Amino acid sequence: MNKKTLALIAVVIVAVALPAAFLSMPSQGKQEPLDFTVSGTNTCLRFLDRNVSTAYIPFRTGANEKWNLTIYCSQMPTPNAWTDLFMYNDYWDEGANHTCLSEDLYPILSQIESSDYRVQVNSTFTKTFGGATPESHTLFFIFPPNGQGTFHITLVQVA
Repeated sequence: MNKKTLALIAVVIVAVALPAAFLSMPSQGKQEPLDFTVSGTNTCLRFLDRNVSTAYIPFRTGANEKWNLTIYCSQMPTPNAWTDLFMYNDYWDEGANHTCLSEDLYPILSQIESSDYRVQVNSTFTKTFGGATPESHTLFFIFPPNGQGTFHITLVQVA
């Protein structure tokens, strides 16, 4: 066989094999609605303490999809206590039951940014996510120190 024939055969093999390889890759899946409650407490309110208990909400939006994320705080240790919300602009789901320790976040810690929003008892955080292109986000918050914090989280698709 000459070089042109071998090159043509190689192009055909790549053209057939490459799409098949992508089809066999695990899909990230379609975002399902979320509705769960998380509770916890800490002795400190800092990501840098490796044993700080953290809650997280990972989610994706498809192209031209809108999703409402709501966090309602039903319990805090004191009436004036709060927790800050932090955003990671990618999908992270390496904990269990929407909780993890702050040490689990160390590989991505530099990419987690404050959302400049605090959640207090009997308050609700609501934000709509989504746009023309697919997006992935993970919202984090640290459970409050010195007593139980309880949060009800929902994520629902809107028109």
